Amino acid sequence: MPSVSQLPQSSGYKKYLIWVIPFIALIALVVLMQASGNGQTETPPTDANKLLVDVMPIEWHNSYLQKRLVVGSAEALQTAAIGFDLAGSVIDILVDEGQRVVKGQTLAKLDDTRLKAQMHELSAILNRAKSEANLAELSLKRVVELVNRKLESAQRLDEATESLNAAKAFVDEIVARQQSLQVELNKTQLFAPFNGSVVSRFVDKGTVVGVGQKLFTLQQNAQLEARFALAADYANKFSVNQEVTLSTESHQVSGKIKSIAQQRRLDTRTVDVITSLEQANLAILPGELLYMDVSSEITAQGFWVPRKALVSGVRGLWSLFAVKAIDDEYQLQAKLVEMIYADDKKAFVRGALQEGDVIVYQGVQRLVPGQKVLKSDNTHTLASILLGNF
Repeated sequence: MPSVSQLPQSSGYKKYLIWVIPFIALIALVVLMQASGNGQTETPPTDANKLLVDVMPIEWHNSYLQKRLVVGSAEALQTAAIGFDLAGSVIDILVDEGQRVVKGQTLAKLDDTRLKAQMHELSAILNRAKSEANLAELSLKRVVELVNRKLESAQRLDEATESLNAAKAFVDEIVARQQSLQVELNKTQLFAPFNGSVVSRFVDKGTVVGVGQKLFTLQQNAQLEARFALAADYANKFSVNQEVTLSTESHQVSGKIKSIAQQRRLDTRTVDVITSLEQANLAILPGELLYMDVSSEITAQGFWVPRKALVSGVRGLWSLFAVKAIDDEYQLQAKLVEMIYADDKKAFVRGALQEGDVIVYQGVQRLVPGQKVLKSDNTHTLASILLGNF
């Protein structure tokens, strides 16, 4: 058991520890904070740490070319859906889809047995009518002789004359009926109305068809034409017989404006412009897509810049990085611009830019406003950037 004289000394020692321990902790905290602050102190970037950026000067323009391609389709000059004028059974199909035909070629045949039987019947009736007409003519001759000899009356002569006329009229009637039936017989064969090819066939042999039922679709294989649906403003820029250049996926073709519709289509509110293609362009097939250039010059003030130089901004605006010399160093400044027109490679913009400003045209995703950079010694033009000539 400690003595009484030792108690005050133990109490003083504890009191001393109560003040020393927080003081030591405070000193340690200050030291740690200074060490942490010294580790985060930014050092000015050296030239070795600055990014090298590719730049180009911009030029002021008072207008831009708005490129626009209108899509049309090649069409055959004539396309016909053909069928028989008669009803009947199809006994023969002589052509198939894709086959070329010439004008007057037989495409199909109908069963004509009934019509031929009627023709034989009319032939027999015609022979009988001709015999009756011959008999009436002989009777008339005898009556004329008897009348001349005063052995018959004039009434009998009139009757004989009219009998002969009636017999001849009956013969003419039978001949006319034969001719009409021959027309029907001719219609049992379906002929090609023009040189072309069979696009589609809709019936087979043995099918019973009605009057006017479609059997084939034919298209002419000669000169083609292209139909374009244009807005009225664009259609008014063309004139009949104007030469135009059209293009396909692989090559260009020449054409001439054949006609311009004088009314809008109700479904699309567009105006049809029909262009005839040159005879040398027969390699184009009906239904192939063709493109017509209807580009126009638009009056507007701004600058052409590469699309890859733009950074998406706020409220529909875009940003460009301009390189400015500040205190003998190059620094980036963000310029807000409005995109007026753009194609797949370049854009026409306006905003806080001036003639001769130098902008960064690629690698902008690595940059931030105020960043210090190194400017490339090679300054490119817009044309060389778009063509990749660097």
